[in-house]
Amino acid sequence: MVALEQKALAIFKELQVKYQAELQRFMNTNRASRRGTIWSNPNRAVHIAKSARHSTKLDISSTAEFKKIKYIENTGRWLGNGMILLDGAFRANSVYNDYKNGDDWQRSLSTELASFGASTTVGIATGTFITTHLAASTLLMLTPFGWVVAIGLGLVAGFAMSIGTNILVKKTTENIYDRKPIHTGIL
Repeated sequence: MVALEQKALAIFKELQVKYQAELQRFMNTNRASRRGTIWSNPNRAVHIAKSARHSTKLDISSTAEFKKIKYIENTGRWLGNGMILLDGAFRANSVYNDYKNGDDWQRSLSTELASFGASTTVGIATGTFITTHLAASTLLMLTPFGWVVAIGLGLVAGFAMSIGTNILVKKTTENIYDRKPIHTGIL
């Protein structure tokens, strides 16, 4: 294990020397977390290899393929964040309309805030879980199309769970606000 780790570090150093300009250009356009990526931090790559997580082999033979995968990832992130912003805007508009019409806008605000927080949290957790577990599938992740499927299914599952959670939390919050007992129909 130690010999393999030393070999990986040596290969990383060689990669840094031979492709320094390309890696620097890539790292400038694709920011990573503070821990870095396998391209910027050899210890990160060694840690991933040692961990219990199963990493799927992704054969990337050109910069164009890597850019496609990065584009798909960024598009998925943009779509997810955009859906959250759009949901927040609709909820804010609903509360404002209640305020304008003289309805009980405090009730509306409390139910919208509670259901927004819960549905967003559940939607993100579900989408992340589904996408991560599909990423473990070697057959799915070998192509950029596999990434589209994984991210798409993650978004759909997160959206569906978010809607279900929204309905449940909104009804529960309305009942609490009105101080009504919650009847679920289950004995």
